[in-house]
Amino acid sequence: MSDSVQPARTFNRRQALGFGLAAAGGMAFLAACSSDSTTPTTQPTAIQANTGKITILTWETYHDTPWLDAYKAQTGVQVEAITVGSGDELFAKAQSGTVKPDLLYFDSGLIPRFVKANLIAPVVLDRLKNTALITPGLNWQTNNTYDNLLYGVPYNWGNQPLMYNAGVITTPPNSWGALWDPAYKGKVVMFDAADVTIPMVALYVGAKDPYHLTDEEFDKVRDALQKLRPQVRTIAKGFDDAVSIFAAGDGVIGYCQNISEVAQLNKDGKNFAYTFPKEGTPSWQDNAAITGAGQRQEVYDFIDANTTVPWQARFIEASSNNGILSADEARKGGVPDDVLKLTNILDAQDPAFWSKMRPLQDPESISMRLEVWNEFKAGA
Repeated sequence: MSDSVQPARTFNRRQALGFGLAAAGGMAFLAACSSDSTTPTTQPTAIQANTGKITILTWETYHDTPWLDAYKAQTGVQVEAITVGSGDELFAKAQSGTVKPDLLYFDSGLIPRFVKANLIAPVVLDRLKNTALITPGLNWQTNNTYDNLLYGVPYNWGNQPLMYNAGVITTPPNSWGALWDPAYKGKVVMFDAADVTIPMVALYVGAKDPYHLTDEEFDKVRDALQKLRPQVRTIAKGFDDAVSIFAAGDGVIGYCQNISEVAQLNKDGKNFAYTFPKEGTPSWQDNAAITGAGQRQEVYDFIDANTTVPWQARFIEASSNNGILSADEARKGGVPDDVLKLTNILDAQDPAFWSKMRPLQDPESISMRLEVWNEFKAGA
């Protein structure tokens, strides 16, 4: 990835991974998801009358106010965007009933929990016109299908690669095993997120499915984390913390929370890069998920508008997110290459790129993953 030319924005979706699986927040999310064991009530899919207003639960940078004002001027439909700072908060708002959203934006891996909590309804594809614009590598219809029903339309995606100081490590590492290399003892940086860190370690130890581990594989992950702990200088508390650690020279290699860290460091005159290890790289995909109350054509029209080239190009350029367009479509929308270089959009042109991605899924046991991660943080 080439050097960054603009700074990372303030807190956004790419910086919110690990939303509820660290410390107390994880237990709150776990409690909120206790409906996993219940049988869902089927939400309606029958079309309802338009109301002229849409309420969405979304993330900072996803639906900026000027865009929604322009949409209202064009269509007459008012869109109220309520932003959240974590997946825990999003789930709680939807479940509490204090907010009655028509659309919710969250990762594919959470779809089973929202379905079982009876918070979302299936998407009726016939009501959409622009899904062909979604970059095919996302494999979104497979990733967003649960119990043979489709529950989401992509809006954005990202991943967590291996990042390193290219001035110190001159040959790009090709394995997560580099984090365990004694040469980097005390110079490894991790970030506090069980939901995406455990899958990375699982890939390293050779787990068949990093999101559904056997007991034997869990033991291998626990052992690998114990061996990793002496390598780790510190566990970063977030984006700014990680950038500061690397910039000070206290870290030379680490698990990358989002590629904006690399962009920011390069903008600051450092020489950092990222790579996608041979074992695979955890990735995520945020989607528009519709509620039963949102089964209105105006809501589907809004989803459609969000997938057009002009809307997505504006979103990509404003936030340096990946959006859902291919590089060719993004360029058609006017996104300059210096912005594309801040995203994974150019990376995705590699024919082998998507085969390296391992999309987040609902794991076999949130509580066990949190337990193993907290042991790691405590230095056990």
